[in-house]
This record gives sequence, structure tokens and C-alpha cells, in this order.
Amino acid sequence: MPRNYPSDANIEKNIIGAALIDQQTAANILTELSSDDFYADNYKNQRIFQAMLALYDKNQSIDVATVYNQLLIQKDIEIVGGLDYLNEILNDVVSLVNVEYYIKQLRDLTLLRNFLKVIDRISDQYQTKEIKDINEFVGRAENEITKITSTRRVGDFVASKTGATIYGSKIIKTRGSENTISGLSTGFSSLDKILNGLGPGELVILAARPAVGKSAFALNIAVNAAKKAQIPVAVFSLEMNAEMIFRRLFAMKANVEYSKIQKGYLTDYERQKIQEASVELSQIPLFVDDSSGASIDDIVLKSKKLKETQGNLGLIVVDYIGLIDDDKNMFRDNEQAKIAFYSRRLKKLAGELNCPILCLAQLNRNTETRENKMPQLSDLRSSGAIEQDADKVLFMYRAGYYSDQGINLGSKKKKDGEGEQENNAPKQVSETDIVKILVAKNRNGSTNNVDLSFHKNFGRFSVIDNIQQARMDNAAKQALSDIDD
Repeated sequence: MPRNYPSDANIEKNIIGAALIDQQTAANILTELSSDDFYADNYKNQRIFQAMLALYDKNQSIDVATVYNQLLIQKDIEIVGGLDYLNEILNDVVSLVNVEYYIKQLRDLTLLRNFLKVIDRISDQYQTKEIKDINEFVGRAENEITKITSTRRVGDFVASKTGATIYGSKIIKTRGSENTISGLSTGFSSLDKILNGLGPGELVILAARPAVGKSAFALNIAVNAAKKAQIPVAVFSLEMNAEMIFRRLFAMKANVEYSKIQKGYLTDYERQKIQEASVELSQIPLFVDDSSGASIDDIVLKSKKLKETQGNLGLIVVDYIGLIDDDKNMFRDNEQAKIAFYSRRLKKLAGELNCPILCLAQLNRNTETRENKMPQLSDLRSSGAIEQDADKVLFMYRAGYYSDQGINLGSKKKKDGEGEQENNAPKQVSETDIVKILVAKNRNGSTNNVDLSFHKNFGRFSVIDNIQQARMDNAAKQALSDIDD
């Protein structure tokens, strides 16, 4: 006999009614609750909340008319009882004063409901399945219960007396060093020092012009993070298929040119290096999804499923936000609204899974029209939404990208009588380029720049050593001196 889990349809109706009456109240409700807080058996209330959530994600106002239209779009209007039920909810609202109390009550019911479901599931496993290892069974049950109870909210406020005692003690006991980071390492010490690693729940945007190397850099970070922390990393590749991704990984790990791997033109030594790289890569917890038509819902659901099956998730990489499919045709030609919606969903997902999301983005053409080609926040497509949602924004700048195309970057002009030389011929592509990583936004830290070596033939990035850095600094000083002259 199915169990009747605790719920309160009247509280649900009061919360929904309050959201329909007042926009600010609606915003508070929609950020503090999820559709799971509305009991599935009270399907009417759950469907209405989902409709309001959809409107909120699209930055649309929430009232009876807009919710009614959204329910029509969702084909849920008949299921919830049409306009009559919406009006019934409105008539039942007594006051907005008690909304916070109702929200707390509803979340407590969700906690109790989930707790009882876990208890029932554990009991069912005991009754129906053979328990081969009692300690393993008890440990798994304990983990499931802990996962539920960890979401329990005892109170909304932390008094200064309590916070000072608890968190002060924690700070004092923490033993670190100058190079200690609290987040997930990117594998590049100079960048980690600025970012403090990639923190849980952070949305990190990595942006550049096409062909600068952002996909390669993101792949470097993904492999470094998965290998160093031995924690699952998910890569959503919306542009390249899995075979192309792994060919890049082999080039990176085996130090074999990507072009030679593509052609299969390899020496015996290089084939041996590929074999060694295969063993190393097989031991890295990296998961690649190459669904080119993936929607934002696909990314959310697959990420949650991967965390559930793997037990943890250290990092999610999305390459790139502009290629996420608008499968429901919600935005049509409104690119700005689409990107805003996606960035908000990704930020929310990062918080739900408590892991960082590294999302790649394309810079617009503004950089091409300026004399100074260095990227800036305004160069982000739909930068307002992305910049607001992102905890960290990284730009990539590679001078070689422009010189490869014969674009002159800041060389001094010839004086009259010195003679002119043709400078429009494309420069031959060098095997190693310097790429500047610009930390343009860092919510909880400083902003600065880091230079990395980009070994293009292998798709690999590396930290620049002190000798190489000194040479670069001297070259930069000489260039400035030439311009002054």
C-alpha cells in the first residue's frame, strides 16, 4: 500500500497566492523554494509553481494572466483546473505577512518527507535484497540519511556570538601556506594563486575570440583537475565529438603533434608514447558528453545523474554557452535573453551540485575594431547577464592570433626617409605562443594577469619558468623604449 507522506496543500496554496499578488514576494519564494517542495500528490500546486518558475527564469512578471498563459504553453491548464483554481488560490490568501513562516513550514515538510522516503527505501532494500556485507549496507544507509539531514535548517540567523566562536575557531585551526588554495586547482600555480582555485558553486566564464585556444585551455584545466584531485570532471563538448577530444588529449599527454595523430603518420617511438598516454588517460576520472544538440535541460539532468552515479563531481566544463540548443524555441531570435537564461541556470546548477562550472563564451568583434586588442568585459556577448551571474571571468589574449593574420600590433611607425617595408604578409605560425590569461572579474579576490606558454602543436599549456619570464619582461621593456623613441 503506497505511503501517504506529509504535506500541506493549504500552505502550498497560500504561498502560490502570495506570489501571484506581489512581485517581490514572488522573487523571494522562487529563490527559496523548488518544485520538489510542492508534494507531487498535490500536482496542481506543483504545476503552477513550475509555471511561475519558468516565467521568473525568463524575467517576466508573475500574475494570474501570465501564469495562465504559461500553463497553456505547458499544456497544464486543464490539469490544474483552469482559471477557477487560480482565482480560488487568490481568494484564500489572507495576508503576505506570514509568507516567510509558510516557506519555512513547507521546507520542513520537504525535509521530513525526504527523510521518511529514505527510511522506507532502506527498509525496502533490507526486506527485498540480500545483505552480503552488513557494514557496507549500514554505511550506505548512514550516508543517505546524512545527505538528507545536512539540508536541515535550524534557524535563519547566526548570532555574532555564535558565528565568532564557531568560525573564529575554524580559522585559527586552519594551517595553510602562501600557496594554499581552497578551491579546485586548475593545474597552473600562477593562476591558482589569483583565483584561489575554482570554488564550489562558482560559475567561471572563460572567453576569447575564435582560434585563440580557449577549448584547448579548458581541456587542460579539466584534465589537470581530474588527475590531481582524482575527482570526476564532466566535459560537455557542443562543438567537437568525443574522438576529436581524445585525439587532443593524446597529443597533449604524449607530446605528439595533433596533425600527425590525425594523419596516422607516427614513428614507432610516437606510437609507444601514445600507448603510455592511453594508460594514463584511462586512470583519469574524466567524462565527455559530445551531444551537439544538447539543451540546457540536458546539461542539468546529465550533470545531476553523473554526480549521483559517481558519488561526487569536481568540475563541469561547458564548451560553449552559445551552442546550447534552444530545443523549446523559447527565445527565437532573442540571443541576449537566451544567453541570460543559460548563464542563470548554470549558476543555479553550480550551487545545487556544490561544484564549479567552467563555461566557455565567445567574445564579440569589438576587439577587432580597437587598436588595443586586449579583451574587456564589454566584449562579452550579452555581457550584462554573464558578468552578473559569473563569480569569475577569465579572458584569453594571444598576440600570435593577430600576427598570424598579418595584423600589426603596436610596432612603431617608420619616420620619413627610413623607407617602408611590407608588413602585411601573414607571419609563419610558431610552435609555442604566449597566451595572457586576464582575470577580469574575481568576486572573492583580486584581478590580475598571468602569462602561459601555449604549445599549439600539442594543444598543451604550461607555466612559464623564471628565465623565460625574465626574457619576456626585457622584451616588453625594449618594445616600450622603441615606441618612446
